[in-house]
Amino acid sequence: MTTTIQPEDIRHNLGARPVKGLRLPEFPDAGAAVRAQTHARPATAVDVLLVNPPSPDGGIWIRTQHRVGRRSREEMVWPQCSLAQLAAMLEPTYRFEIIDAIAERMTWDDFEARLRAAAPKHYLTQVTAPTLTNDMRGVMLAKSLGATTMAFGTHVTPMPMETMRDFPALDLIVRGEPELTFRELIDVLEGREAERPDWVTDMLRQTDPRWE
Repeated sequence: MTTTIQPEDIRHNLGARPVKGLRLPEFPDAGAAVRAQTHARPATAVDVLLVNPPSPDGGIWIRTQHRVGRRSREEMVWPQCSLAQLAAMLEPTYRFEIIDAIAERMTWDDFEARLRAAAPKHYLTQVTAPTLTNDMRGVMLAKSLGATTMAFGTHVTPMPMETMRDFPALDLIVRGEPELTFRELIDVLEGREAERPDWVTDMLRQTDPRWE
């Protein structure tokens, strides 16, 4: 009878041995290499972009704060007084641009190129019920560039929650007369309340005695 002597390490239960801890994986971070380029804002960048978006069908559409939107039967370009008033409220603290895509007969491709050049931190668009889905295309484009997106107009004032639920790329809605609310909102988002001009503060107090 022959007896075979097994090596010591085989005779023991190998499954009972302690297992050394495995080193955690160290994945490369390519983000740091491209972050400076992808997050860089062009020299043409603005703080706020105020928009009357392109037409859904190439025609002239009327968007205004004081009436329901419609296609212009007279082929008349409606002046964007509301956007001009909103822009005036941003003086002199913020850099801004107005794009009236209807007056400039811009296509969506033209508009996207202007939007990318403006690279806004905040995007405010006028919208109407008949062109709502079309108007939200600009909101989605702006959101893809990292902007805070806002809308105002006769449709979103009475239906804010419904609109924001249907279009999740929309961050905020400015209801009613937007000028003072909009300026106050931008100041808060930017953390620049202390830079608010006295004439804006006076208007806020005169409009709402409860304002602080």
